[in-house]
Amino acid sequence: MEIQYTAVQVSDHMYRINEGTGVSEYLVIGSRKAMLIDTGFGIGDLKGFIQSLTDLPAAVYITHGHVDHASGAYGFDEVYMNPLDAELQKKQCTLAYRKQMMSSSGFHIRETDFLPEKTDGFRDLNDKDLVDLGDVHVLFIHVPGHTRGSMVPLILEDRTAMFGDASGVGTLLGLENSATVSEYLDALTYMKTYESLYDTILRQHGSCWSPKELLDNNIENCRLILERKDDRIPTKLMGRDCFWARRRTDTGARADGVEGNICYSEEEL
Repeated sequence: MEIQYTAVQVSDHMYRINEGTGVSEYLVIGSRKAMLIDTGFGIGDLKGFIQSLTDLPAAVYITHGHVDHASGAYGFDEVYMNPLDAELQKKQCTLAYRKQMMSSSGFHIRETDFLPEKTDGFRDLNDKDLVDLGDVHVLFIHVPGHTRGSMVPLILEDRTAMFGDASGVGTLLGLENSATVSEYLDALTYMKTYESLYDTILRQHGSCWSPKELLDNNIENCRLILERKDDRIPTKLMGRDCFWARRRTDTGARADGVEGNICYSEEEL
């Protein structure tokens, strides 16, 4: 498989970048600096592609430490990530793990297309960190759930929230380093206090877009799970017995047509 990055402009200051593996990254461009939100699986010349889109210096901000988001930071001087995901990133972003994931997903990547591992030099990214790119400001909100260090960037001038994997059409809890459903409910309730700052929700898988009511839908899902009133559909997640809060179709969408679902473990409520 030849790695060919592509980009599409999604707002006044943002580009969505696709590497062809089912996950997207985002580039935010200000007047003085640029911000790359996530780095994918660490394949191909991502840095070179970013430099083809902007001459400005670009810093990397990682939303969470999973292999498909945090593996391509090698070569960037400034890389920020919530420290609660540091151990997860070290475990999942090794060269061996990336090769295994690509192979098991049916992607045949040339050996020379894998970037080396970035093993140090990460800077802390914390709740309410505000980054000034020059005429564009990005506010980071800590939303533990999918991972304990998950961060949601708000691009303030574009009134856009980049939910990533933090809240989506099929949010995965019950993974290594995931928060409990109760903790996730608290995090989403906290995230709701910022909803006046955005009109658009962007994600990194699937359609990469969701209606604004997605947040309320997943808050409702958490409450139903905790009250034992959800659909409780059995499933397997990384070999673990888990449940979907809402019944799904064969495509993975909710059977009732509403966006927002949660996969959780009974052991981590």
